[in-house]
Amino acid sequence: MFTACVLRRDKKRESRIARERVFYLIKRAEEWKNIDYELARRYVELARKIAMRYRVRIPRELKATYCKKCLYPYKAGKFRVRVRKSRVIITCLNCGFERRIPIRPKRVNRKV
Repeated sequence: MFTACVLRRDKKRESRIARERVFYLIKRAEEWKNIDYELARRYVELARKIAMRYRVRIPRELKATYCKKCLYPYKAGKFRVRVRKSRVIITCLNCGFERRIPIRPKRVNRKV
């Protein structure tokens, strides 16, 4: 007779490992962007795939370091930053994609 052994996934552990891996890969992409641009793009691609598979959010600070369309990390001379109408516009000069990041005014909590 066949007895099935049920193995349960430890999802918290998986997501913690995935988050660490995403941070590591994006950090490596930042280190390699001036040496091997294609390898840095591959690191960002792998980080995004891991984040999507394990449903881990990539923080906004890290998202702003690479192009959303072509996945190339921004390096000096390959992107343009403009501020207008309460938003920051980052233009990738590799593919032409424009990322618009809203600038939210600081909220003042007044208790009367």
